[in-house]
Amino acid sequence: MILDPKDGVYISGTRFAIQRHVDDSKNVQWRLLQINNKTRCYELVCCSSDPWFIAIELTSYHVMRVKGKGIKTLDIYRQTVDVISRRCETAINLLRPETLGGALNV
Repeated sequence: MILDPKDGVYISGTRFAIQRHVDDSKNVQWRLLQINNKTRCYELVCCSSDPWFIAIELTSYHVMRVKGKGIKTLDIYRQTVDVISRRCETAINLLRPETLGGALNV
């Protein structure tokens, strides 16, 4: 599935974006998208009704991707998880109408 994250938020320093989708029955679905370098498009990694599950998944995927290339100690791991989880929190808050963000919602 190829998606355009134009109505989502890119997570800087990663290859991921978070997208909030409201379907016709007003159910909210959160999507984790990842860039595919070969096709130069974003692809769906996972979906959930819980945005924090998406943040956990994104952090996990990102850490697994950079493991060995830059995460060589537990301190660096903790710092990486802290930075990425804060970026996810900011992205989720931007996409939620009940917070200060929500301007990107359709």
